[in-house]
Amino acid sequence: MPALIFPDFEAYSNSVDGIDGEMRVTGHGDGPWSLNVLELGGLTLLHGIDGAPVLYRGAPHEGRFGAYLSLPGSETELDGQRVGDDGFTWLAPRVELQGFTRVPATFLAIDFTERVLLEQASQIEALDVTGLYRTRNIVTTTAMVGHISALIQRAFEVREARPDAFVDAGPRLAFVAQLTSAVLQCHQRAGSEPSIAKRGRPPLPRREIVRRGVEHIQRSLRGEVAFSDIPFAVGASQRSLNRAFDDLFGMAPHHFYLIERLHAIRSALRSARPGDTITGICSRFGVWDLGRMAAQYARMFHLQPAQELARALGAKPTAGAAGTGRRR
Repeated sequence: MPALIFPDFEAYSNSVDGIDGEMRVTGHGDGPWSLNVLELGGLTLLHGIDGAPVLYRGAPHEGRFGAYLSLPGSETELDGQRVGDDGFTWLAPRVELQGFTRVPATFLAIDFTERVLLEQASQIEALDVTGLYRTRNIVTTTAMVGHISALIQRAFEVREARPDAFVDAGPRLAFVAQLTSAVLQCHQRAGSEPSIAKRGRPPLPRREIVRRGVEHIQRSLRGEVAFSDIPFAVGASQRSLNRAFDDLFGMAPHHFYLIERLHAIRSALRSARPGDTITGICSRFGVWDLGRMAAQYARMFHLQPAQELARALGAKPTAGAAGTGRRR
């Protein structure tokens, strides 16, 4: 099966089973949104190529676990830590993860069912199974992570050469056990490292600051509250807010708000009805400088707002409509 090519980031993000998440593009990117998927019964492999830098928030479904490996050159940070070649990010059921990429990223990922994971975990002596239910960054060695990466890529190569290679239960189950064991051995090694106590714990955990901050930003986009009240709503200083958002999203809360607003405008344009206008839609989100907004929109989504509206209404954009300026 060839890799699936998606027209935009939403179709790409929605194609991944077992996880509820939101993706936001944050910058320019001309590459494809591509995903290669290999289903192995209780375990799914993914090889993805992002078409642009993104923000991401999401959590696996109940009974689903995941491992995310960032490939070289991706500049990916999840839960405030760079995902390097000596580790991977572990996703536990129903635990939200935040992260971002500074450039269009490529990755490998594994989606495990609880049954497959725990069956293999029972074979590994002294493994702390409770640690599997915590979302965290697992750091071991380049060799151990490279072995996992090589196994995944080899599985895709085998499937490409022989599409029926994993149809029989014997080879499929043997591979699933080998890969799952390699991942769990990384857990075991990471779990044996002594933790370093940190002084000066902030009044609110970083995750909670960001959760409250994102919730306030969403409410402000709906017109329920003012964005400027975010420190009061969160219960943290502006400095703590900035630090938490920078750690998890690589940007300040105000920048995050502007990106969310652009995506909210895009959603509203795509669901427009007869009689809706760009001016009217933008005014819902407190945007009055339509020329500047149109330029930002075109850089982000490769489409002018008037073209987006015309698509939704099944009409051609009229000459001189706001946001129809030619791209440079």
